[in-house]
This record gives sequence, C-alpha cells and structure tokens, in this order.
Amino acid sequence: MDIQEIYKDAYLGDEESQALILERLKPLILSSIRRYNNNLSEYDDLIQEGRVMILTCIRDYNPNLNVPFLGYIKSRLKYLYLNKNKIKSDLSLNESFGEEGEEFIDLLEGDIDLVGDILKREVYNKLHQEINKLSKREKEVLYDYFFYDLSLNEISKKYHITYRTVLNQKTNALKKLRERMREDV
Repeated sequence: MDIQEIYKDAYLGDEESQALILERLKPLILSSIRRYNNNLSEYDDLIQEGRVMILTCIRDYNPNLNVPFLGYIKSRLKYLYLNKNKIKSDLSLNESFGEEGEEFIDLLEGDIDLVGDILKREVYNKLHQEINKLSKREKEVLYDYFFYDLSLNEISKKYHITYRTVLNQKTNALKKLRERMREDV
C-alpha cells in the first residue's frame, strides 16, 4: 500500500495508519534533519518535531491542490528545520554566557563605538534623503564640487552657466541642507 492510500485512512483518524505513516517517513525525517539542521545536541527533539509536523500535515493536507502528499510533507519538513536553524543562529551581543555572566559584546576588541556608528549612519541616510530633495541642478553642482573636486569655474563651463549662478546654486543648496538637517536634530 502506498503512502497516498494510507493517508486517506490516517486523515479519517485511523491511528494505525498514522503510526504506519510515521514509521515509513522516519528516514525522511532523519535525512531532512541531516540536510537542513544537523544539530546533534537536539537530534531527539528535532525527530519529535518532525513527527508532529507529519501529523499536522495529515490534518492540513488538501488533495485538491494537486500536490502529492509526500511532496507536501517534504517541503514542510524542509522549512521546519530551516526555520529552527535560523532561529538558533540569531544571537544577541548582549546575551550572557559562562559562569561570570559575561556578554558577547565584551569579547569584541578595538575601539568600536556602536552607538556612534549607528548615529553617523542615520545622519548620512538623512543627508542622502535631503540631497535627493534638491533640484537637479543643485544636486549636480554639489556632486561636482564635493565629490568630483571640480572648481566653481569648471562647473560653470561644464553646464554653460555663469560662475555666479553656480555659486548661488551651491550656496542655496547648502543652506537648504543645513536648515533641513537642523530641523531633525
């Protein structure tokens, strides 16, 4: 009897059919654990979670979707173990370990200023947003002046506008940026 036929009885609540499915799919559980979450310290728990997932699949499977029952179980086991692995890999730097209760962040060496780096990144992001709000010409003048080290005279020749217009564009753009950046501080 194939797994699809056993499923029908298991779905109707036949415990022998459910046990038979669990027994036949034990190799699938083990191979899924080895492939997607090979954590030997939790092997027994992972096997039990796989068995529970199969029982859940028996209850939730919809044969009208034209997906084979075994394929449905394989994908559910895959994502079960991948998600378990993902959850375990998330680690906080403030998590304590050892007898003395040290935190992982204490193991980092060097002059790292995490708060300062985060604040700088926020300021840079805000500045980038505000630069994007400037007119096209103001952005061009600022980029040419600050990033490409062009002189005001070179910029005026590049865009065929007067030196004074370039100076005004640069001055106005910087004034707008200063005002907008002060508003958020």
